[in-house]
Amino acid sequence: MSKKILVVTGSPRKNGNTDVLAQAFMEGAKDAGNEVFLFDAGKAVIKGCNNCKSCFGKGGQCQQNDDMQKIYPVLHECDVLVLASPIYFFTISAQLKAFIDRMYCSASKPFAITSTILLTVQQDRDPSVADNAINTYKSIINYIGWKNLGIIVVTDVDEVGAIIGNPKLDEARALGASI
Repeated sequence: MSKKILVVTGSPRKNGNTDVLAQAFMEGAKDAGNEVFLFDAGKAVIKGCNNCKSCFGKGGQCQQNDDMQKIYPVLHECDVLVLASPIYFFTISAQLKAFIDRMYCSASKPFAITSTILLTVQQDRDPSVADNAINTYKSIINYIGWKNLGIIVVTDVDEVGAIIGNPKLDEARALGASI
């Protein structure tokens, strides 16, 4: 049975390595017959959650008018959420973190998401540099009760296009096809 998958990228870099990794995942997922949506949080205008709690009185609707309004309906329909981020300084990008923080409104009206995936890229060769991002991701999904379907960490990529030919792209395609 096909799934609705939302891929959220968090890189501000145009056509960067994070986007290439996300595209590989999406290719596999689409080839497997899934419906895939892409939201580019890295280039979107997303205000930080201000904890006003107005979403609790509005059935889960955030009162802030920004690009998150475009994606809330998809969050209420998708089965799988894929978070794709560069690791600049030991964790997910600020742009992706703003997106995650604005998911707070789901405490009032839960999203349809049941499973998640984390995709990361980083310049450093040491895979442990992604540990903070992975721990944040796992803490969020464990708290909410979502199932982790996979984590891919790509190391040693910096310049735009450095990921091309990396075997982790095949791993991402295979993970997408497995959904």
